[in-house]
Amino acid sequence: MRCAISMVLTLLLSPGVGQAEQAPSSPFCIITVRDGAPTEKDHNQAWRMMDKMIMLPGVPRPIIYAIDRGGVWTIDENRAFVPFGGDFPQNIFWDKLAHDPETGRFVGVNAHSGIFALDPGGTQFTRLYGVSKAALRHPYSVEFIPRFNGFVISDASGLYLLDRAGALKPLPVFSLISTGIPFTVFDLPAFDALLINASIQGPAMATGSPAVVVRYDDGQAIVPTSLKRYDFVRGITVGADGSISVRTQFDHRTVRLSRIPNAPIAQGQSFVVEERLVRLGTTRIEARSIGKIIAKDPKSGLAELGPGGPAPIALPFDPIRERIDDMVDMPEYSAVLIITNASAYMLRENGGVSEIRGAREVGVSPITASKIRLIPVRNETIFLGRNSINLLVDTRISGEAACNSGAPPRPSGTAH
Repeated sequence: MRCAISMVLTLLLSPGVGQAEQAPSSPFCIITVRDGAPTEKDHNQAWRMMDKMIMLPGVPRPIIYAIDRGGVWTIDENRAFVPFGGDFPQNIFWDKLAHDPETGRFVGVNAHSGIFALDPGGTQFTRLYGVSKAALRHPYSVEFIPRFNGFVISDASGLYLLDRAGALKPLPVFSLISTGIPFTVFDLPAFDALLINASIQGPAMATGSPAVVVRYDDGQAIVPTSLKRYDFVRGITVGADGSISVRTQFDHRTVRLSRIPNAPIAQGQSFVVEERLVRLGTTRIEARSIGKIIAKDPKSGLAELGPGGPAPIALPFDPIRERIDDMVDMPEYSAVLIITNASAYMLRENGGVSEIRGAREVGVSPITASKIRLIPVRNETIFLGRNSINLLVDTRISGEAACNSGAPPRPSGTAH
């Protein structure tokens, strides 16, 4: 009898046994994405299904470019991995996007297909203008310019303005010298101008030479400086003295214009939509979401850094046996995601750490942290498992039913 009681107590106190009946200690869980497992087209590797991911502010459908299976994909409202649909986006290299923050409209361009738009409430882009040999020939990029109330599109045939009514018209350039082919534009409101990264055809350069072009809003244009071969502009800043600091891929230079800047000097904003990486740390992270600085600690695994020195953080696992690989700040969840070599955990504002339900079942990949992306509106996070696409869900946002409906299956032999 005494032996039987001892065996029962041992079972009840064993890790994981009997815990299913208890209320979950964490509001977070991992749920599987339907059709989120790789196929032969993906060489049976899930990371190939999500090479590049772009989130559109206010749109609950991510743009996901795959490597081998072709097409552009998304995770829809039913949490299924499906084609994005429509004529745009199409290509990981040629697709460019910008956003009108006032109307919520997105405009995309593709060098081979034309101009497309997605308006608030929509789920697919609509083609506005196609390419032709006469006018719009090869749109390279798009940027929203607030004082124009429209999008400026750089094309092989010149600059175009797409206004909020959807009308497309050329932006004339008046210059005694060639201003070349515009590739990208940067807003320069301090001078009521656009700074353009262009390629200018020269007698010694059959393929064109990179240069900086400034087009004032009155149509006048100048070429204040040229660039080295293969160089291009990455950003600009106007100094207090009116000088323009031009940051390029390989260089940095200062440009001065003959016109006097507007006062006070205003910096241009970019409304280009690109892939945004998460803030992560491998040894230390400033977690603004919980107001703590977290660092790896050789004794406890993790510690909070403060004025009195490092304070150990209690962990529900042995960091020697289960190595901590990455930490990701998750502001929307007021938590820090801790990724180990076997599972994932959440560190919350109160200092408590708990394992995310379902994380150990789906496993992790060496690139899980780098592929973390938050889907707008839904506030569900894309989570690359050992070899599957999943979602990290906060039940305070998505509801407890989300965890129950999409829970990953437990491997055989795992305690319930």
